[in-house]
Formats: sequence, C-alpha cells, structure tokens
Amino acid sequence: MKMKNIMSSPVYIVEPDETVAHARNLMMKYKVGSILIVDDPLILGIFTKSDLNMKLFEEEAAWKRRPIDQIPIKSVMTADVLTLSPNATAAEAAKLMVEKNIDHIPIFEKSVVGIVSKTDLIRYAAESAVNGQVSDAMTGKAVTVNSRHTLNHVIGEMDKNDVQKVIVMDNHEKAVGIVSVKDLSASELIGADGKRSIRGSKKSSSKAARYALDVPFIAEDIMTSIVTADVSESIASAAKKIIDNSVVSLPVTKNGKVSGMISKNDILRWLAENHET
Repeated sequence: MKMKNIMSSPVYIVEPDETVAHARNLMMKYKVGSILIVDDPLILGIFTKSDLNMKLFEEEAAWKRRPIDQIPIKSVMTADVLTLSPNATAAEAAKLMVEKNIDHIPIFEKSVVGIVSKTDLIRYAAESAVNGQVSDAMTGKAVTVNSRHTLNHVIGEMDKNDVQKVIVMDNHEKAVGIVSVKDLSASELIGADGKRSIRGSKKSSSKAARYALDVPFIAEDIMTSIVTADVSESIASAAKKIIDNSVVSLPVTKNGKVSGMISKNDILRWLAENHET
C-alpha cells in the first residue's frame, strides 16, 4: 500500500514566526497530533503533541519564562524533517518511524501533500489482511505501577525500564488501567481552559477533585481503561483494538495472565520486517 492511499490530508501548517499557542490551539481544534512549520514550499520543521509535552516538562528552560502566546514556533520546532514520497510503501514508512523514533512523516512531492502518522499505519494494519499473530510481534516487557503511585513515579518507571507505557495495578494486584506516554501529554493533562484534567473515576467523583490544582497527579488520575489481546489473536485484531480504544498499546494475556505488551511500535516493526508490498 502506498502513502498516497494511507496519508492524512489536509496538513495543518504555520509560519515560523507564529506562536506556540497558535500551534497548540490548531492541534486541539482539529484534533491532530502535529503541525508543520512551512516557508512554502519548504518544510522548516515539525511540532507535535509529544514535543509540547517534553518542552513543558523541561526544567529551567529559558523559553518557559514567557507565555506560550509570545514564543515563536521556530524556537521549539524539530528541524531537519524526514519526508517520504506519495509512492513510498507502508513498510518503508514503518521502518523509518522505528529507526528514527518519530511519530509523523510528511508526504512531499514538490510541496506538502499529506502526512502519515503511526496511527495511520496502525489503522492500515487493522484494515488489511496482514498475516501474523500477536505472539509474533509482542514484546516481553510488562512494567507495572500501583494506582496510587505519583506521576513522577510513573515517569521514573518508564525511564528506568525504557518503556512508553505501564500497567496500573490495584492493591489486590489486579490490572485496572494503563498509562502511556500519550496520557502524559500536556494537552491531555491540562484542558483547553488551562485547568487540570482528572480522568480517574474515584478522584473525579470525590471532594478531592476540588483541590485538583493543589495535589500531584497519581496513576489512577490519568490511566485509561485496560483492553487486552490474547497471544493467539491476529496482529490485525490487536491493531483494531488499539485504534478503536485510542490507546498506544495493549497488555497481552496468556491463559488469563499478563505476559507482555504489544504496542504501536511493535506492529510498525512487524510491518517493516514482514510487509514489503
């Protein structure tokens, strides 16, 4: 399958002197994960939700001393953007994303004609008659945290174990949710009104929610509902669950117990290595 059949269009662009606030507002308004910085026809850079998250969590960053409506997007964008042609294959895009650890690839032919994201490729895998079982693509690492662990602890476990998601367990060691890098995004944690967003049912229905701005996040505040895949399921089935539930990864079960994870990256890696058409 070619990029021209998979890519998303239109692509939302801004000029280099426009502000971070403007780019963020565009991403939220149109529910897109990236904005291209363009000096037509050249692509100067890209700015994603992940970039926004990383920038907001940087300590002592000079640009944080100014409101985001005064910061030019060119000062925080990622330059040297990699592109593909409309005739590039799904396998080529998947390989590039895995090797370069990127989430979005602009599709360029004299000018920007589209953009392909990890989600676009996972949707393709879900809708295609791809071969392979979950056991062929899954990774062996399933990292857990307690539902009462703080956000700092969750981030620390991700960093220590070099993973992009953790399974949230209750005090009875039952899996009750999952937290991914996407859930840590500033745009997910902070609403359009600038206030803290609480997802956890216990918190949102309690008096503690009134003090949301004064207490640290814990895992149950930001976790999403847990959906699993069995080791014997098809990769296409797992990809569909990821798309339908808007998650980054799924815990994999064997005989009812969590035995690993399958993520967007795992499926991309499988596409890159096994799907050359």
